[in-house]
Amino acid sequence: MPRYGCLREVAHACQNDDPWADASLYAFLCDGVQIGFVTAPVWEVLREHGAAQAWPLVLQSAQRAVTFADACSSVEQRTRAMNEVAVWMRDHRMFPDPLDGWRNEQYAIYGPGERARIAFTLERAACALFGLATFGVHLTAHTPDGRIWVPKRSSTKSTWPGFYDNSVAGGITAGDGPLATVVRECEEEAGLPPPLVRERVQAAGVLTYFYKTERGWRQPEMQYVYDLLLPPDVVLAPSDGEAESFEPLDRTTILERMLQGTFKPNCTLVLLDFFIRHGWLTAESERDYAALVSLLHTPLRIPVP
Repeated sequence: MPRYGCLREVAHACQNDDPWADASLYAFLCDGVQIGFVTAPVWEVLREHGAAQAWPLVLQSAQRAVTFADACSSVEQRTRAMNEVAVWMRDHRMFPDPLDGWRNEQYAIYGPGERARIAFTLERAACALFGLATFGVHLTAHTPDGRIWVPKRSSTKSTWPGFYDNSVAGGITAGDGPLATVVRECEEEAGLPPPLVRERVQAAGVLTYFYKTERGWRQPEMQYVYDLLLPPDVVLAPSDGEAESFEPLDRTTILERMLQGTFKPNCTLVLLDFFIRHGWLTAESERDYAALVSLLHTPLRIPVP
């Protein structure tokens, strides 16, 4: 488990990549616009097996790009094609990481347009194979006396077991919106009644970043951020097994655990954003203040909602 010397290093543990500058990657194109980043191993699987499987994907070697065949142009056609590729790779054990984390959840993938439109949907676990942007919600539940409810992830979680997390978080599945997702996740993960959440939840913007996993998968992400000031008599407790415990922590303890590397990396960005917005971190108290603010809002330069 890494230890960090400053908060800037903490932020860079999540915002740790610039795929636009990586010449080893192939572009994933939709209607001529790049929407993802494909690694060489995935390119080779598409090259070796695409024709035999009749996948409607075209490899443009000179442009180092993958795109859809002309006949594969509708949302339904592209969704069917991409999920067929993902299922075949899963069943042939091509990329156990990340496909062993198969969720049977479809994520919306956006294409170009004046207002970004859904180009297709894809199994959540397969999005990393193509470096496609994913979207989620992160909520910080805090108390009137200045503490934050922090869960510890279950030791049986397939990703980041035993690490500290944000109060509530989850991915946005196709067809859902951010607010509906955060209300549902609050009830499922922390047992918070939907009427209480709807009454008190506050939208607080979005965070964007590029994360590169230890296995080299590219993960552009956008997180919709929410705050929830809870009454002092409300106690959070695990509800669906995602977390093994909750505890209300003060800002000093949270910062110490961040530097100890015990938080899931993207959760530190959400907490740093909360600290900045609430005046817990300022230009006077943090030497890397301006750099931290910039790192929380990295331009993705690909279609997003």
